[in-house]
Amino acid sequence: MPVDKFGRRDTAVQDNVSSDVSFTQIDDYFIRRDGSNTAIGSINMTGNTLTNVGEPVHDHDAANKLYVDRRSGGTDKVSRSGDSMQGDLDMGGYRIAGLNTSLPPRHTDAVCWSRAVELTPEVGQRASEQVMDVKRLCDSKVSKTGDLMTGNLLLSADGGNDRLFCCTDLPHGNSFTCVFGDTLNRLHFSLTNPVTLESSHGLLVKCRGETSV
Repeated sequence: MPVDKFGRRDTAVQDNVSSDVSFTQIDDYFIRRDGSNTAIGSINMTGNTLTNVGEPVHDHDAANKLYVDRRSGGTDKVSRSGDSMQGDLDMGGYRIAGLNTSLPPRHTDAVCWSRAVELTPEVGQRASEQVMDVKRLCDSKVSKTGDLMTGNLLLSADGGNDRLFCCTDLPHGNSFTCVFGDTLNRLHFSLTNPVTLESSHGLLVKCRGETSV
């Protein structure tokens, strides 16, 4: 018969090899090299291998060793024996179970629920103390939006620079007033008007121990 088990034949051979066998009948029993027919049952390789297999394209294609190695044991998989993540791990609503119940050695380690419950009072106490420290620090500062002094405010002249206690952007219609003791004793500033010094008990000026009223 002028065909082998893969259906190879001479193009000069007629479609009917003999009066008893046709190429249609041969295709029903042999797999062709050109892939023009398909297997209709399992093929037992009896321990032999398929070589030079390309990378799979469809879900049910055969995969070569290189393709499998890259995807099943490569660097894009998390090893059960321990590994390092290079991105976020989304648990999809599931839990991480089996965490060690001891205190983790690093502050970035995950902690089990029972340990977290034990640490909550201590952590809460520390957080409360930190909040109080911040509050005390804020209470000791003068607010830029306005505040009430409970002690002296001293301006140091260290460094040889002038110090200003003033208002340099007073708009028309507004005033800048320094009050001394009560609102009746004050130094009053208003644009286009003279500087006014007001006092409920007069003005006393001392110069080298001498007093002038």
